[in-house]
Amino acid sequence: MFKEPADQDAVGPSIWFLAYSWCCLSFSTSELCRGEYFDQSHVALPNVSKFFLHQALEERKAAEALMKYQQERGGHYCSKTIQKPNCEYAVGLMKALEVAMVQWKTMIRYFEELYALSIENADPHSASTIKKQFIGPKIRKIKLMGDLLTNARRLDCSQDGRNSLGDYFMDRHTFLCNSS
Repeated sequence: MFKEPADQDAVGPSIWFLAYSWCCLSFSTSELCRGEYFDQSHVALPNVSKFFLHQALEERKAAEALMKYQQERGGHYCSKTIQKPNCEYAVGLMKALEVAMVQWKTMIRYFEELYALSIENADPHSASTIKKQFIGPKIRKIKLMGDLLTNARRLDCSQDGRNSLGDYFMDRHTFLCNSS
């Protein structure tokens, strides 16, 4: 989590928007990595790939919306270098889903912190915007990811990178239904 600076008034709330927009961009990059992994010929789960690539696009749009909101409120965005994510953890469908779930839960905690900071600083407009535009969609994604993880466990999807029949069923049925 992000620690509050000693002199909150000297830094201003824009530093928090910087940190959270950077986290959104970083998460978007890791989603993109997972999408590209499942599109490889030896994995060949095209609907899973489309799902993760779509999620990467949504996370990027959320980061851009957060930066735009920050700019409208008078803040400035100073970009950081986003490190290439380590893609070794996305070896199997089940692992990729679990990692994505953990990342979404982390993101919602960050936005809840930002929401609490907005309430604490008596900024109801920011609090409302954060709740509607960022927390609400993340809660729906966590629900979707929980459903996908439940289906993956029921179908006994692979965790070690070897494709199984469960992976095929998840790709053909579950992800195809969720992408439309």
